[in-house]
Amino acid sequence: MEMKAIFGILSSIVLIIGGVPYLRDIHNKKVHPHILSWIGWSFITALGGFAMLASGSHWVVALLFANTFLCFAIAGYSIIRKVGVWSTSVYDFLFFGLGILGLILWQVMGSPIIALVLAIIADLSFGLPTIIKTYKNPESETYFAWLASTASGFLSLLAIESFNFSEVAYPAYLFIFDSITLLLVLRVIRKK
Repeated sequence: MEMKAIFGILSSIVLIIGGVPYLRDIHNKKVHPHILSWIGWSFITALGGFAMLASGSHWVVALLFANTFLCFAIAGYSIIRKVGVWSTSVYDFLFFGLGILGLILWQVMGSPIIALVLAIIADLSFGLPTIIKTYKNPESETYFAWLASTASGFLSLLAIESFNFSEVAYPAYLFIFDSITLLLVLRVIRKK
């Protein structure tokens, strides 16, 4: 098996392992995931994975499909355990609406590259409520899950087969987003 495949599979395994303590903390009602973020992420990572496959990517998409599975599990279990945050601020609906708009535009556009850019914009829109929530309340997240996500993102960068935009953009974005969230959870970036 080639090294790119190993890094792609390893990134998925690390992500799923990181999700186990997060799901445990949901069960124990220690974390409060932002439901709109996790639902949005589950759809966008699935579509992102298919867009990357359509543009020729291979092993690096393993991370996106593992992420899809984990996001669905987190959203669903948060709802079942009644620990999810259902914010009703204007910003939550604005970001979720932008995410949905990004999904719609993505499906309308014929280019996989444009679709990928719109997918990243939609993903970020779905993620901003989690960033804001974590900035305000770092204890509402599990640091190990975000550490694993960051490590998984780094490993997915090592799975890149060709350094072109369609292969690099989504994994690089995920690595940056997860790193920022990890820094918020660890209080390296603090509310003053």
